[in-house]
Amino acid sequence: MKNRYVVMAAAWLEIIVGATFLTVPDILSRLLFAATPDGVGLPLARFAGIALAALGIACHPAKATGSNRIAVLGLFFFNVGATIFCGWMAIATSFRGLLLWPVVILHAVIATALLS
Repeated sequence: MKNRYVVMAAAWLEIIVGATFLTVPDILSRLLFAATPDGVGLPLARFAGIALAALGIACHPAKATGSNRIAVLGLFFFNVGATIFCGWMAIATSFRGLLLWPVVILHAVIATALLS
């Protein structure tokens, strides 16, 4: 029973840190690394926020033992977030690498597959 509370607390911590990286990456970066994310660091901090929030959702204990619904929801959230974020990066910024559009397509396909 104690383990469930630890997992729940850790999951909520990841969700909160992920949301913080998404909304105010400068503050968290200054607090963690004593530097602001410049250049490509800002989009990477936001991408880390998506991943951390998804991790927290995926790890949040399910009420029904053996249910993987929450894990699927976390993976779906991550892939939708990554699709939107990387698509926005490809369209609205100058940070465009060779693999950016393939990554957008890959995450969109995975998110769609998780719906079925």
